[in-house]
Amino acid sequence: MCRTQALINQGIKDFSGAYMAVKYVAGRMDKYPDTIGGDTVNTLIAVIRSPRFDHQKQSYFLFNEAAEALIRLAGRVREPLSKSIIQALSDILYTSHGKRLRAVNQALGELPWKPAVSDPSVIDPLSVLPVDLNKLLPGSSAGLKQTRWQGRSLIINTSGSACLVLKFATSADNITDLAREAAWLTKLGFPGEDMAAGSFDTPVPIEHKGHRVFDITSDLPGDTPPFLYKQICIAFLPCPGYYEYPNAPGCLQPMSWTRQVFIKNARILGQMTVKGIVHTALIPLFHNRVQQRRRNDQGAYLWEHAGRLDQWLDSCQYPNFARSGPRDFEHIERIDTGARLRHYIGEHLLSFILVIGSFFRNKAPDRRGLTPDATPEDTRDLFDRAAFESMIADVSENYFKGLCKTGLPHELLQTIPRLTRALIQTMGYDEHMVEVLRIQDQNRMTKEQYEQFLHQRGVKTMPPKGQTDIPLSTGPHLGGFNQSISVPELIEYLFRFSALAVSHCFLNEHRLSG
Repeated sequence: MCRTQALINQGIKDFSGAYMAVKYVAGRMDKYPDTIGGDTVNTLIAVIRSPRFDHQKQSYFLFNEAAEALIRLAGRVREPLSKSIIQALSDILYTSHGKRLRAVNQALGELPWKPAVSDPSVIDPLSVLPVDLNKLLPGSSAGLKQTRWQGRSLIINTSGSACLVLKFATSADNITDLAREAAWLTKLGFPGEDMAAGSFDTPVPIEHKGHRVFDITSDLPGDTPPFLYKQICIAFLPCPGYYEYPNAPGCLQPMSWTRQVFIKNARILGQMTVKGIVHTALIPLFHNRVQQRRRNDQGAYLWEHAGRLDQWLDSCQYPNFARSGPRDFEHIERIDTGARLRHYIGEHLLSFILVIGSFFRNKAPDRRGLTPDATPEDTRDLFDRAAFESMIADVSENYFKGLCKTGLPHELLQTIPRLTRALIQTMGYDEHMVEVLRIQDQNRMTKEQYEQFLHQRGVKTMPPKGQTDIPLSTGPHLGGFNQSISVPELIEYLFRFSALAVSHCFLNEHRLSG
């Protein structure tokens, strides 16, 4: 490989030469991995570390080409070379920023990884059983004592001590999601050895005459939400604490209780995720909700792109984790690639950190938006910096332990104080309140949808449809409309955390010491 090393050393003098040399060496490494020595690995590491090309617009592709070549090699050879490659790239994570950080993160996310769990058995979701509501009530209960709607769920307290929840479909496609939720509840409720996810309660799904999906034939109590799809639902008995959220406004529980809820859920979700059982929506995350109808990604937030985060505080209102543990199992999927593992590790940690921030904001939920003199509401006084910092550390440490069976690297823990200060400055100051309803989004709406959309956002006098972009105050958001996220330190933390976690999962699977 002396010739290829010489090519890199010669090509590194200019960007195009370096890129072509790296691509040539990468091809040789893929074709003849057993002939690669430490000198060639060190040369590629030096290319990634070199500040020579930091200001090149295309530098990301150079860094990524070199890092991915190294990762492909690490996945095919044995230690000590494989371990040394992963260690060298992990060290780069701590000191890099911007394009270099993203390139190394994505490369480490390509490490091969195999989940341990199969999909659950789903009873045919198209086989829906018509049934009277009383037939689903717990056997020893007679009659309804108290009912209430929470979103699309009807929560029923019976004349006994039991509680029953009916969760309704919102579309024809959603019926399949509900059937999968019931299947996951069954599987997680009776785990085998490979499914042990720690101490965590799951609701008990109701099965009646071999069915888990029902069409309620009797009238439903209360004010039925207008967005339900017929009266098709699943039914389950919730576990204690299923509706006790760690960030509920006006919560009278001590902070130690809140801290333990976060710790418990972080550990459980880490243990589930490393087995390939991933909750894909701990909270709703959007780059731009208004663009859901015209974007292929439906406006969903991809944290790797570091864009503005839409309505972050509203997204935290009902997190899908509570005192009982994770909840809303409709959003559980099985994943089987390192790239998806990396993405959802970052998304989970992002969700936890946002909900922790909302815990402090919810001490005074009415203080948001703009003050009467049109200045941003400043709620930074609501944040206890030491408590915020320690809760982020607790969540990070326990999620990492659940995933990797080891503690979070000290170098990453050391970055949390700086991250916390940046989060308080952005989460506690409602500088970014505006979203824009663009003309093309207006034209995709019917007249009724257009008027309903604006009414929901406080507009009383309807402007003409499709004439001009309409600014709306719907925040707080993290970042200005069509701009980057206002706390880039958060994205950098997710890049480092997720890449380190995937590399540890790979090392554990192959019995290599990290």
